[in-house]
Amino acid sequence: NAKVYVVLNGFLHDDDLEKLPPFVEYLSEISVDAVIISDVGVMEIVQQTSDLPIHLSTQASCLNQFSAMLWKNQGVKRIVLGREVSIEEAGEIRKQTGIEVELFIHGAMCMSYSGNCVISNYTAGRDSNRGGCVQSCRFHYNLQNISAEGESISSEKPFSFMSSKDLNGLDLLPFFVEHEIDSLKIEGRMKSNLYAATTTQVYSQALQLFKENQKPSVEQLCLLAKELNKIPHRGYTDGALEEFPGIESVYKGDRAGMDNSGYEVAGMIMEVVPNQHSVVMVQNPFLRNTNLEVLSFGGKVIPLSTTNLQNIKGEPIDAPKPNTLVILPYHPEILPLNVIRNERISGMSPK
Repeated sequence: NAKVYVVLNGFLHDDDLEKLPPFVEYLSEISVDAVIISDVGVMEIVQQTSDLPIHLSTQASCLNQFSAMLWKNQGVKRIVLGREVSIEEAGEIRKQTGIEVELFIHGAMCMSYSGNCVISNYTAGRDSNRGGCVQSCRFHYNLQNISAEGESISSEKPFSFMSSKDLNGLDLLPFFVEHEIDSLKIEGRMKSNLYAATTTQVYSQALQLFKENQKPSVEQLCLLAKELNKIPHRGYTDGALEEFPGIESVYKGDRAGMDNSGYEVAGMIMEVVPNQHSVVMVQNPFLRNTNLEVLSFGGKVIPLSTTNLQNIKGEPIDAPKPNTLVILPYHPEILPLNVIRNERISGMSPK
């Protein structure tokens, strides 16, 4: 019962476009809910070969009501606004044009304008605007100043001066609701299933409070915020959601943000045998007598004991290896594909 949007937001050349029509026809046959585009040539082909709804990608840099109206007149159903737009501006665009608007609320932030960047092209030969970004901005670099005498003065140590902190708009969710933003977007490129499970769970729970005609209390938001701190992140900023970000939004820590989280993916529930056990695919090592946490689809965090940890043959084990199957106790609220997390074990890493 999930909606499926297929991303077609690369900037394509003629050679690419020759292969696009049959793919669009296939997407139409399997009834995807929409395609997300940024290239007007791609939009033209989609409209010629299907009746698929079109959502405008953030990479099209739609930032104002006049641009939004132009896209609406061209048949676009929803606009994923540029990340430079505030919540208030997004609400005004929606009000003036009547088009659905989608706004980023959480995830990795690109330092370039609406994600249009060519650093990866130059440093790695991979096109950022055609799905190949290697996130060159996340690496540490030396800054060099040239003095009046022509001497080169380097920074004391390399740091990631082009890297942004991650977006976190949880505290501003009431304003998203107030301005009637149609859809929240979570950046998830190359992220783990733990990240996807945690972020969607947190924002879904927060939105559910509004559906129940409750404005989340400070205490409720604090509890949800703690969940967002359990996933790797590069520090948090509210980006341009209220006002344009400054130097405080620059992130100078480790590339992946692992230092900001003590949790990792322990594994995933692969099969549940009612009243007997659950079968788990192990992703990172954990020990017997560890209390794991299962992220249920309903939003509840379920503790799972490993006291009776067994291998797939039913034999007791103390520490399973990654990419192996293990058996853990049955729990009625745990379902297949639930993600399991664990506090990171010092000194242990996947082999």
